[in-house]
Amino acid sequence: MEMTSSAIANDSLNSQKYTLSAEIIQESIVAYIAELLEIEPHQVNVKARFNEYGLDSLSSVSLISHLENLIGQDLSPTLLYDLPSIEVLSQRLASGTTKLEIAL
Repeated sequence: MEMTSSAIANDSLNSQKYTLSAEIIQESIVAYIAELLEIEPHQVNVKARFNEYGLDSLSSVSLISHLENLIGQDLSPTLLYDLPSIEVLSQRLASGTTKLEIAL
């Protein structure tokens, strides 16, 4: 079966969804928060806790939905509380590790 160039492009886009780097994920989160807060992206501190931005529950759920669409997988609605900074969240999402590991 011959694949058209658009089918190849779609396959490429779909595979990219699952291999996004932490940097790309971080840039997307920064842009999302900057737009939400009506500030410039350079004003968003990636090391700050999400609660420092005053995100309400609706904004948090909206950001999680944005990330689900970006990476192509379902995420916990508590992810912003479990992984509270943009930097940490981006790294975890890029590595595919979104659950907290508890040492016993």
